Amino acid sequence: MFSKKKELFSNLKDFAGPSGELTLLEIGAGTGANFEFYPAGCRLICNDSNDNFNKFLYKSLSQNPHLQLERCVIAPAEDLQQIPNASVDVVVCTLVLCSVKSIERVLSEVCRVLRPKSKDLVGWIPPGS
Repeated sequence: MFSKKKELFSNLKDFAGPSGELTLLEIGAGTGANFEFYPAGCRLICNDSNDNFNKFLYKSLSQNPHLQLERCVIAPAEDLQQIPNASVDVVVCTLVLCSVKSIERVLSEVCRVLRPKSKDLVGWIPPGS
């Protein structure tokens, strides 16, 4: 999956806000398996419903010093109220929607936290594409 992820995440910088900084929310960050693919200087908000992943997440962050951790949010993906409206440029969600209670609620939260410019770019990349 390395080459596929590298390709899929290669244009993340294109979504940076007006300041040129990219704020990325990863829902279900888990052990940080995607971190190496995020661009340098990316401001990262990590979400996971399981706080037992924290030690693995922080280990991955230490191996990816090009990222700036803004915060970790331990909460179900359906309830991201700790993240302000229109505050992120990109939301990454891999291998999570199959385990949430309400996909519709998660997608509603994604649309709420995305900056208006990003909402025009919301898309679905089906597995295997």
